[in-house]
Amino acid sequence: MPLFPIDLQTLFTQTAQVGKEQAAQKEASPLAQSLQGAAIARRTEQRDNTVNETRDPEEGPEQVRDRARRGAERERRKAGRKKPAGDAAPERDVLRDPALGRNIDITS
Repeated sequence: MPLFPIDLQTLFTQTAQVGKEQAAQKEASPLAQSLQGAAIARRTEQRDNTVNETRDPEEGPEQVRDRARRGAERERRKAGRKKPAGDAAPERDVLRDPALGRNIDITS
């Protein structure tokens, strides 16, 4: 497809406009990023300066810990119920010295 002189004349008159449009496109991305960053900073500052309503934890590590804690409590309760009263193991008679482990000898 050949270029005719009239096509060149039309292109040359519009090069300034094309240059401005390309420069605006190049600047649009960083400008949008800076505006988005400013909006995030504003929201963060507002969230820091206000008292927020608490919300229930969503599915995540907190839920897992809560489930594990509840499960451990259930197991303790079950273990406490299953101990028969008549089969209690006899306690050993252990001689304990009240002064043992309470005195520190600092003379050297």
